[in-house]
Amino acid sequence: MASHRQAVFEDVPYVEPNPLPPSIPAVDEIGVTSAPLKSASFAIGEYCKDVNEDFMLCKQESRDPAHCLKEGRKVTRCAQEL
Repeated sequence: MASHRQAVFEDVPYVEPNPLPPSIPAVDEIGVTSAPLKSASFAIGEYCKDVNEDFMLCKQESRDPAHCLKEGRKVTRCAQEL
């Protein structure tokens, strides 16, 4: 006897219903797939080295994902600048 259910594929992307707290700065997504990001990774890594290092140090301080949201947004902004 099979005890499984059919997969449900939704065509709508997930949107977080809860807004971010006001202490977290808003930033737009980069809007590209992984292929262009991987090809530009060396340039982004060199250009955003200081911001990336701050983010990685923050990630080592705490396993809580909310702890480093500000630093993560800074990394995204830096990649957008490039």
